[in-house]
Amino acid sequence: MPRLSRLTRVVMIAGLLWGLAAPASAEVGVGAQIGTLGLQAMAVAPLNRHFSARLGLGVLPSWSFNADVSDLTYDFQMHLYTLGAFLDWHPGASGFRFSGGLIFNSHDIKSRVTPDPNQTFNIGGASFTGAQLGTLDAKADFNKLAPYLGIGYNGAFRQVGNLFFTFELGVMFWGAPDVSLTASNPDSVPGLRDSLRKEESDLESKLDFLQYYPVAAVGVTWTF
Repeated sequence: MPRLSRLTRVVMIAGLLWGLAAPASAEVGVGAQIGTLGLQAMAVAPLNRHFSARLGLGVLPSWSFNADVSDLTYDFQMHLYTLGAFLDWHPGASGFRFSGGLIFNSHDIKSRVTPDPNQTFNIGGASFTGAQLGTLDAKADFNKLAPYLGIGYNGAFRQVGNLFFTFELGVMFWGAPDVSLTASNPDSVPGLRDSLRKEESDLESKLDFLQYYPVAAVGVTWTF
């Protein structure tokens, strides 16, 4: 059987969750948002005047950021796929909402550095030439399942009309990073493997700000 792509698996899970969790009401809304989770497709249905259930499927094709450690700049490229299930509370049956939920994410966060072979670098408290290091590959992993809290606005089902502007501000709590760092030939250079382990800790500290991933998005919802 051919291996399913990461995005295909996320879409299949989204369809299954919506089939199980969607209310029996005939009212439903679909929409799109763009923001820090990339391009998102949304589905929302009212539970009552004050609560709605919502699913969001997001794709962030590419986002880059860097971290400077030991005179080396790690340029990370991040690809992110998310599937979120949310409960929205609309106080006073208004469009304003408080949201809580869980976000399943599939991410790929990597960097490759090729140090100048003629320079010396301090890696984990020890000195190595760029030639000894060769190519350094760094990978950062976060929790696959992350709680989410946010606020926003969506007047769907609570105001007259079919097309509504939406916005969202929140935080995805996907935990501290777990960084792995490898060199081209770590066993051929005495002490390099142990120094890489120490360097991983420094990189984790540099990326610690990402454990609280900011979520901001704007978009539209159409109800029918």
